[in-house]
Amino acid sequence: MSSTSRPQPPVSSKAPTRPVDEFVSSVEALVRSVPQVEKLPRKRLLEQLSASSNPAAETHALLRHLGTLTRKFEQIRLTLQDKEVRRLADDAAHKSAAHHDAMAREGALLEPAEFASRLDWTRQALSKALTSQRVFFVEVHGSRYFPAFFTDSRYERRHLEAVSKALGTLPGATKLWFMSSPKGSLAGQTPLQALAKGKVAEAVRAAEGFAQG
Repeated sequence: MSSTSRPQPPVSSKAPTRPVDEFVSSVEALVRSVPQVEKLPRKRLLEQLSASSNPAAETHALLRHLGTLTRKFEQIRLTLQDKEVRRLADDAAHKSAAHHDAMAREGALLEPAEFASRLDWTRQALSKALTSQRVFFVEVHGSRYFPAFFTDSRYERRHLEAVSKALGTLPGATKLWFMSSPKGSLAGQTPLQALAKGKVAEAVRAAEGFAQG
């Protein structure tokens, strides 16, 4: 018997195709082919189906496949969308927490005792202001912190309180974001910048519109 071994085929260095890659390629091909059928007049579509060797079976098969694809595509879409939404929400939460932590370290957010002291408020006064939504807090590591701009002499506190009340029951973190974010209705200014310039009515209207969604 010959000792000569049969030559082996070369080993491919190409990575195996992942199922998701094949799926994406198939979907892209399907998307490209859809317009060709979609633009066909109904009569022409029926004529082409009737031209097959078994038009009834082919039509039923096509309808069945389309129904299956619709259900499965929707399941995949919801899965991808749900994971993406959760990822974006988690990223936003982490960024927000880190931002608030930095604000607390820099003194832009104050602990309740310091906040009340700067405003010359008692604990009861602070509680009443919270209940009436005239001020708000954000949580940092499970503790309440209040925006220092309520104690800033650049702003009339009653104007800040009016905007806070206009924002209603929105979470404190959302209110804080609103106060420091540029708004088209305020000519690109933040509500804080608008209040510093005396544009109280405009800032309150912007807050009311924001709260109403």
